[in-house]
Amino acid sequence: MPNENSRTEAVDSPLELIWNWSYAIDQLKLEDLYKKAKLEQWNADVQLDWTQPVDPAGKILDEERSPFRSMKFFQRLSQSQRDAFNAHNSAHILSQILHGEQGALMVAGELVAAVPDYEAKLYAASQAMDEARHVEVFERYIRKLDRVYPITKPLRAILMMIFETKHWQSKTVGMQVILEGLALGTFINVRAATSCSLLRDLMTYVTKDEARHVAFGNLYLTEKIRDMHPDDRAEVEDFALDMTKRFVAIRRGPDGMQGFDQVLIDSDIDPADFLGSLRQEVAEGFRFQNTPGGVHSFRSLIMPGIMRAGLVSDRVRPEYEAAQIRLFDDVTLLEELEDRGSIGQEQSTTTA
Repeated sequence: MPNENSRTEAVDSPLELIWNWSYAIDQLKLEDLYKKAKLEQWNADVQLDWTQPVDPAGKILDEERSPFRSMKFFQRLSQSQRDAFNAHNSAHILSQILHGEQGALMVAGELVAAVPDYEAKLYAASQAMDEARHVEVFERYIRKLDRVYPITKPLRAILMMIFETKHWQSKTVGMQVILEGLALGTFINVRAATSCSLLRDLMTYVTKDEARHVAFGNLYLTEKIRDMHPDDRAEVEDFALDMTKRFVAIRRGPDGMQGFDQVLIDSDIDPADFLGSLRQEVAEGFRFQNTPGGVHSFRSLIMPGIMRAGLVSDRVRPEYEAAQIRLFDDVTLLEELEDRGSIGQEQSTTTA
């Protein structure tokens, strides 16, 4: 983990860089995505009204992003503590999104050099510009709300896996399918639930970009993975399995609590008191519910993308089953993204 006071950190990447001298367009859908990306470029200084107020005590995120607020423990806190917790917890969650967006910026830059097809290089370059914009807007918004929290260890471990893999196909699975799929579902749900006008406007623009990114990963991967040498393809299958397990562990277990102690401390809440109350309430029947929302990232975006890319072979399928990871394969939403390069404002899917 880097020192919190350090401004930079070096990461080794073993990626091979590929020239393409033909400049020929082979996949028209990728060319169409690139054209959409050019048309939909936006300027955060122009499209977003940064004079809009941000109320730290207001409904920044949908309450399901912090299921703890339904605990009796939080109902007993003072109003000032609850308001402080709302601001700090929202900043903590959005900070992890910010760190993920910087990771996506770096991976997009790598893909420009690593993907073999001309039209894929053009699209990856447009995504790099999108990600730069996302880093900008999330950092600006978080500063208006509170402060930027450090990256959590589980998220950093996932990003390091993506940075350090030698296959660009694995990078695309990790970033375009898994992390971008998670981001897209989160952004759609937050946009629908937030009462902050600035955040809602920001999410509207960012969501359009993310929809294209997910579409790119799914359009490009299937053919390229099929053409890989079996040994290399097996390595990408193992990478996808490991990434999925890590993602599920964060969603299901204590890894998702990383950094939460600091949020409590900043909110003048004793972490030991919180933990003791949590144990007592769980013993009394308190349960965290699955996060509801318009789009369930894992069911509708992430797992269908992994399945369609051909990364759940007979060799690794038993390991998904042993980890109790359901193999969703409905690609309806993915096909909409590919056809339109965007997602409908009122799109909804059943949550899992």
